[in-house]
Amino acid sequence: MKMLVLTYSGADPDRVSALLDEAGVPGHTCLEGARGHGLTGPRAGTRAWPGDVTVCFSVVDDVVAEVAVTRCRAAQLPPGERLHMAVLPVDSFF
Repeated sequence: MKMLVLTYSGADPDRVSALLDEAGVPGHTCLEGARGHGLTGPRAGTRAWPGDVTVCFSVVDDVVAEVAVTRCRAAQLPPGERLHMAVLPVDSFF
């Protein structure tokens, strides 16, 4: 099993849910309005540092994880939007 952790910064947070649905991910949780700092600078939700991040996660079997990675890598995002994914091993999930 794998845990998928996605971070998305852009105008349409539903884009991530749609990508995961298309990949066959049976369920996921998204948290909108996260703040952070990355290679493109801060996302603080302020006038000085506008924008925020949506964080989504899901635990899936290995085959679904591979499909999700492939779909997310191939996603065509508008200029300025970012999508990153970490795939982590899961020993157990209940």
